[in-house]
This record gives sequence, C-alpha cells and structure tokens, in this order.
Amino acid sequence: MKIEESLGFKLAKASQRMFALFEDHLIRAGITSKQNGAMLLIHEHPSLTQKEIANIQRVDQTTMGQIIDQLEKKRFVMRVKHPTDRRAYCLVLTDAGEELITSLWADMKRCEAVFLQKLNQDEIEQLFKLLDKIEGE
Repeated sequence: MKIEESLGFKLAKASQRMFALFEDHLIRAGITSKQNGAMLLIHEHPSLTQKEIANIQRVDQTTMGQIIDQLEKKRFVMRVKHPTDRRAYCLVLTDAGEELITSLWADMKRCEAVFLQKLNQDEIEQLFKLLDKIEGE
C-alpha cells in the first residue's frame, strides 16, 4: 500500500501545485482563495444572495457572511436590497471588484496554462470532462 496510489493524495497534490502557482497573485491582491471564489461567482451570476453563494461554494452561511463582510470592507462587493425578498440582499461587485476579478482571472488562466503545459488540448478537454463527471455536473 502506497500513498502515491491514492486518488485523494494525487488530487490534493495537484490542487496544492495549482494553488502554489496562483497564491502570489492572491497575496498581492490582498484576498484569500475563498474570497476570490465568491467574487468570481458574483461576477458570473450578478445579484446572487449570500446564502446562494454559500450553497454553491459548499461553505456554511456564517463563514460566507464573514467572507462577504471582508470583501465589503475592502470595497470589492456591495450588498443591495433583494428586489422581491425584503429579508435578503443581493451581492454585486463594485467597479474596483470588477477590475480586480478581471485581472485575477487573467492571472489564473496563465497559471492554469503553466500547470497544464505537459498535456495536449485533447488531454486537457478530457481532464475537464472527467472532473465534471466526478463532480456530478
């Protein structure tokens, strides 16, 4: 029995390598990977609620509240009244948040290119398909 034969070990190592390539960009931006993920979701799906983002990211609502509070303090995210639910707020990126997430997306894509450089385009597409299949999407 060898740990290198464990799928969990291989996936964790790959994830660690990808994060190491991108980490400096997050540090320079002054945000965490969870904050980056929340901002990407807000950018992709404007006006999601905090609860919806927490569900998508599989994070508890209290933690997501703290993430959004931090992004709001940094003036990257705003809470606006939900149009139909008086108890809820929709999340939108500020201009600074849009600018940052656009820049970080470009950085992330460059890091992905480095990470995947040993694979050809067919292998990359297959990898994404397999990961989607495992994820259940």
